[in-house]
Amino acid sequence: MKCPVSDLRTGFDPLDLAQQEDRYQLWAYAREQEPVFYSEPFDVWFITRWADVEAAQKDHAHFSTEPVFFPSKPWPQPVREVLDRGYSWHYFLSNNDPPEHTPLKKAVSKAFTRTQTRSLEARIEEIAAELVDSFAASGRVDVGAALAYSFPAYVVLEIIGFPREDMERLKGWGDDWLTLFSDSADVETLVTAAEGFVSFQNYVLDHLRERQREPREDLLSHLLEELHRDPAVNLGLEDIVNVPINIMSAGHETGTLLMLGILSQLLADRELLARVEDHRELIPDLVEEALRYEPPVHGIFRVTKASVEVAGTTIPAGARVLLCYGSANHDPEVFAEPERFDPDRADVGNHFGFGKGTHFCPGAPIARLEQRVALEALFDRCPNLRLADDQEPRRFIHFWLRGYRELWLEWDPDAAALPPAGGGGR
Repeated sequence: MKCPVSDLRTGFDPLDLAQQEDRYQLWAYAREQEPVFYSEPFDVWFITRWADVEAAQKDHAHFSTEPVFFPSKPWPQPVREVLDRGYSWHYFLSNNDPPEHTPLKKAVSKAFTRTQTRSLEARIEEIAAELVDSFAASGRVDVGAALAYSFPAYVVLEIIGFPREDMERLKGWGDDWLTLFSDSADVETLVTAAEGFVSFQNYVLDHLRERQREPREDLLSHLLEELHRDPAVNLGLEDIVNVPINIMSAGHETGTLLMLGILSQLLADRELLARVEDHRELIPDLVEEALRYEPPVHGIFRVTKASVEVAGTTIPAGARVLLCYGSANHDPEVFAEPERFDPDRADVGNHFGFGKGTHFCPGAPIARLEQRVALEALFDRCPNLRLADDQEPRRFIHFWLRGYRELWLEWDPDAAALPPAGGGGR
């Protein structure tokens, strides 16, 4: 098998558009020839086989999540000075190990229980209907901007307890957070992003203080009860600020990328589309296969506590390691014909789309519900749904996230497919 780049050690670049398009060919080469490889430009080790990724996630003695929320290259001094005006990143959900991770995960998981997910379903359906109704009569839309961007944002805002009218400001700050991990951004851009992120932290702190005075039925109040008032945990408000940020950024950006990934695969196969439209019970497996085939979180970082051997290669202590979910999800040792998109595969749920083990995504039930509801709303209101012929999907370029930013759809506007006057949302 020929490597898509001259040398993985020096030539691999996750931010290169051409390599984005050849990503799975590159992963296939790596799994076969260099299952663990080091990238000199990014100073990151990559683990690509399913079994090795799974083992590393379970091996807390060698692989730590603390501190993983840092760029592959150190921030310039002006950026660090701005971030130092904010609060510690120590209590990000994905930035610490047990036992400190345990109460954080427990508190968030309790807020995303199956019972609470079911109670949110009607409200989530209202939000989806409202958004789809706003463009259903047009017959053409960039579904990224009109639905995939707004829908998961509105849902997560409602769960956390942030005002809906603050969405654009919060999304901007969330983009700033992602920009901080961009190795292609210049110093000026990174300083601006750092200022936005610190503003995000202060915004959350203000809302936590407000919930101290007037608790509500939302995640912010729940976190105060579980993490601040509980004497066994007793975190300060400044320690909690990053938990809602982590939830919002993870739940929004990944939800957008997942929705566009599902639609791009589904609408490329007219036979599969017809089956799913006629048999809505197939949607859950469709979502799982999309999480396997094109996981929005394409990998997760770890830091080695001590040197460790993986697949015959020794990774030194203190190394930054990317567990490559995207590659593991295409490992032929686990998935038959991994390059084929197949929601009917028997092992459809055996993927790393939401992670595994200790750091499995607590918002997975909500994410799955969002995708089902969005698809049903599109099927109900947009007859003969199809990809626009004149617009190529536009990729989202990022180190460890993957998917599309823009996806144009067309359909046959039909008054019979629209809800009665006055219906569809608030």
